[in-house]
Amino acid sequence: MQEVDLTRYTPAEAVVDGRISAVLIPERAWYDALLSGTGDEPLDRWNSKVHQDLESPTASTDCWTWTASLSEDGYGSFKLGGQKARAHHILWALEHGSPPAYVFGPKGWERVHLGHLCHDRDETCQGGPSCLHRRCVSPEHLALQSASQNARAGHGGAHQRRKTHCPSSHAYAEFGFSYTDPHGTTRRYCRACQHGLRAAQFVGSRKGLEVAA
Repeated sequence: MQEVDLTRYTPAEAVVDGRISAVLIPERAWYDALLSGTGDEPLDRWNSKVHQDLESPTASTDCWTWTASLSEDGYGSFKLGGQKARAHHILWALEHGSPPAYVFGPKGWERVHLGHLCHDRDETCQGGPSCLHRRCVSPEHLALQSASQNARAGHGGAHQRRKTHCPSSHAYAEFGFSYTDPHGTTRRYCRACQHGLRAAQFVGSRKGLEVAA
């Protein structure tokens, strides 16, 4: 259970993990600026940075791809009201209001994420900052998720351990081994991919992999 200073947030209700739940919404300068902006100027500026073709050059074919600056963790970044916002939050905020910061669940207050459903459906995507779905800003591909649900949908933990093949379809039993990264986390590793045999859509990703001694 996370301790939260309730005086800093506005209580409300929102659909999180598919059900109506009590949430806490923080003050956000970018959201106030979005509502009080002159005409459609903020949205026009946002639209100019988005590829909305149904033949998206990245991620799923129906993603709306952010083409401007990215945050360190791979999400689109948009400056509004003197504050940086995640680009995929903008249209969500116009349709549903400012995304909440916390949701109240069985274990108390838990952080809320604006998850990418296009990533959740893509079994080949490993997640992380290089995940191309993080650049998607289509409101139809987004949903509010609790931290625990977002972690499960992020293809991590047990989901990864159950996989028998890497994204390029190499069998881990034949080509893989485990290694410990500099942070002490044990990960699986495909030698065939590291030697240039990755599937075409994955070539160039995950550069600079270091195997700890």
